[in-house]
Amino acid sequence: MKRFLIALVLSFVLGFLGLYLVGGKALFEAETYRPQNANILVVGVCVLALLAEWLLSAERIRLLCLSQYVAFPYRSALLVNILSVLGGVIIPGGAGQGPAVVAALGRLGLSAGQGLGVTMQIYVLDMIFFAWSTPLSLWYLIYSDTLVLPTDVKVFTLVAISFVLVGAVVLGRYPQLVVNLLLAVANWPLLRRFEIRLRKIAHDYYRSSRSYLSMPVSSWLKLHLATAANWLGGYMLLWGLLKLYGIDTSVLGTVALLNIITLASQFVPTPRGAGFVEATVGLSIGTSEGGSIAAALLVWRLLTVYISFLLGPLAGGLLLIAPRAKRIGPNTLQ
Repeated sequence: MKRFLIALVLSFVLGFLGLYLVGGKALFEAETYRPQNANILVVGVCVLALLAEWLLSAERIRLLCLSQYVAFPYRSALLVNILSVLGGVIIPGGAGQGPAVVAALGRLGLSAGQGLGVTMQIYVLDMIFFAWSTPLSLWYLIYSDTLVLPTDVKVFTLVAISFVLVGAVVLGRYPQLVVNLLLAVANWPLLRRFEIRLRKIAHDYYRSSRSYLSMPVSSWLKLHLATAANWLGGYMLLWGLLKLYGIDTSVLGTVALLNIITLASQFVPTPRGAGFVEATVGLSIGTSEGGSIAAALLVWRLLTVYISFLLGPLAGGLLLIAPRAKRIGPNTLQ
């Protein structure tokens, strides 16, 4: 509970500082938060983008578990996803997301090794998305004159892409490396009493990884489409909110900018990049209408990140009474 409250306060403080850099005193004026372009098309884009942001991540978890012949209702996958977001907010750098997924799937009946496998596969899917989308984003921003990027930002982005690509290849194609690490840890004298459990985790993780690698092409396409639509949904949500508050920005420019900043935020040691994301996105878009930009950013972060502080505990309680996962056969996949 103490860590939860510390993360809550830290996230809001850092986020507020980032928003204040963008909006200044307008942040405290009620008029700032009054929508200026609430037409049905803009509102529709916001609603669809918000659904993609939350629902497709849950579908990805469900599909990854199905690849291991483990099935549970979609609502359970949604609860797992909500808890994973909360875990990523509580621990700086998003490091808590993985343990949250493992723990939540464990409650549904998956072994720790299977949960670890699903977690790694989620990371790999995200890495693959950034590996192909970030170069496109960088190219668009440079050659469309949408934004003048400093040389050091370009270099950092290229280095980050390299790390992401290598990580995706290593974690996705060579599960034996993680297995060997787990087996090596099991032999440590201080952890000798956990040797049997760690070996089982390694075994289950390897089986999970092999199932992931042997998925049919159709399943791979579903997972990659869900991953791309999930990230793009979050980006489109901010674009829609900016339009809602009267900020006229390019769709492609907004998506490209957010994609690069999102990748960079993964290396920032604050809860979900709190403060960094708000300030970087807001200042990149412009400061002439800083109040409206800050309002859109605040609503965006509330709907995609900070709402997990409210929904997370509720999801944890519902997960306690959720039905256990069921083992299924290859012919019953759907």
